[in-house]
Amino acid sequence: MRKLPIAIASVVATLAIAATAPARAQDFTATIGAEAAPVPQKKLSMFQSAMSEVAIVRYRTALKLRAEQVKYWPAVASALRALAREPQVNEAAVRRFAPAASALFSRLDEDQKRTAMGLVQQAGLQQYASLF
Repeated sequence: MRKLPIAIASVVATLAIAATAPARAQDFTATIGAEAAPVPQKKLSMFQSAMSEVAIVRYRTALKLRAEQVKYWPAVASALRALAREPQVNEAAVRRFAPAASALFSRLDEDQKRTAMGLVQQAGLQQYASLF
């Protein structure tokens, strides 16, 4: 009986973290825009790393993947983690990681594709949507 309050507290803490997660991929980067001077790759803080993990879980949940689609998710999650570590999110960075997303995207139904495009827009990557 004592485990229930702990489980509820854990869920509440997770939701609180998720509510404060950055809404755009650029929030993980040191600079924004192709014109900015390149900066050395910075080490992600524990908080940023946790936020990217929360965002990845939210994306997967929002897509409502079917059993045959789930096998493509690990590559997408890995690509999202790598993109979050990029010092600059630009077309070249997205182009390097787009093939992993494309494999899953091609297997999504129309509702899932609309959801995915909404997530791309929320992440601030709509200008790169054609790469997927």
